[in-house]
Amino acid sequence: MDFQTMNSLNVWLNLLSGNLLPMTVNSSFPIFWKIYSVFVWLLELVYMGTAIFGCFYVSKEKALNDGLLSLIVTVEGIFMVTRIHAQRRLVQQLIRKLNDLLRVEDRTMKRIVMTNLKPMEIPFRLYLVGGSFSVFLFYCICFQLVFEKDTFFYEDYKTPAIYSREPFSTDIFLMGSLIALISNMYVFFKKVSVDIYMTYLLALITAQYQYIALKLVSIFRDGGHLQYNNGGAQENQPTIDFFMEKEIRTLCRHHNSVTRITLMLKKLLSLNFSLIYINNVFRFCFVGIMLTKISTSFLEGFMVLLYGCGAILQFYILCSYVQKLMEASMEVTDKAFHENWYQFNISIKRTFMLVIIASNLELKLSTFEKFNLSLPSFMAVLNQSYSIALLLLKMN
Repeated sequence: MDFQTMNSLNVWLNLLSGNLLPMTVNSSFPIFWKIYSVFVWLLELVYMGTAIFGCFYVSKEKALNDGLLSLIVTVEGIFMVTRIHAQRRLVQQLIRKLNDLLRVEDRTMKRIVMTNLKPMEIPFRLYLVGGSFSVFLFYCICFQLVFEKDTFFYEDYKTPAIYSREPFSTDIFLMGSLIALISNMYVFFKKVSVDIYMTYLLALITAQYQYIALKLVSIFRDGGHLQYNNGGAQENQPTIDFFMEKEIRTLCRHHNSVTRITLMLKKLLSLNFSLIYINNVFRFCFVGIMLTKISTSFLEGFMVLLYGCGAILQFYILCSYVQKLMEASMEVTDKAFHENWYQFNISIKRTFMLVIIASNLELKLSTFEKFNLSLPSFMAVLNQSYSIALLLLKMN
């Protein structure tokens, strides 16, 4: 097992989106994919530049309803991807250490890893398919205007953009609409790809804490069985203690490695998680505003609703995996505490107590305490989005 081969969706979407986030220690990609990635990034920069200027040349309502949501998602995706690339050496170190742990030839390890990865596959595939479909149709709606008139204005674009002075011809309108369609599809792919990448890291590290918890239980049970089978004979106790100390020290080294990896993960993704928290407040807020303001067609409203539901699902998945990591890191010794660990020698008991102390330290992956992702923060984001959307609607 290693980081690259455990999840095919993570691998091919990383290529398709042009993110090219590190997958191996060397993180090398073929020249074709590097050229492809440069093309995607140039397209995104062109689109973002035209969209920002376009917001100043259309009505406030048009900029708020159609422009800001797209810009928010674009900025979020670009920031998260570039920040991971900016810490490429840290990512490679994290992947190397994680691969060293995953290569442990243990059926328990493989079972726990697969149990953590499997629940994320179907929801993310649904989000990818549903979101792609909604974005594609949402930006294709404006093409029907070609059959209705010959001259166009900035307001006619689905999202504000400037490619020439208004009024402009059908060719310019088609070119701008096509750039908006392709760019927003790539924005969506980039966002989904980096979300899967981060969630994948969270799931693999969570599996390590769960593995340590099960191994601790197994060590104490095996030691107890050895004592029982020997009838409590004192002459065999040193052999049992030696076996126990060797196993628990190996597991402690594993726990120390996982703790270091978790600290590296916090350094890598802490700002990303804080940005996700803040951005989703605005993201859900503007989705709500768009649903209340849409008046063109039922189809357009359905597409916005489908995208909004997908965004909520994606954010819920990420929050739930952060929550699972936090809980797993603090519950390493919970099950083992109910075993007969107190029957062994003082060295084993002291080591186990140190693991208990270490696992009781609360884990926070966010830079700011108020922006820490968790299931309670998921509800907080929805409540804040609802409140801000109501306030903006009253102001309008």
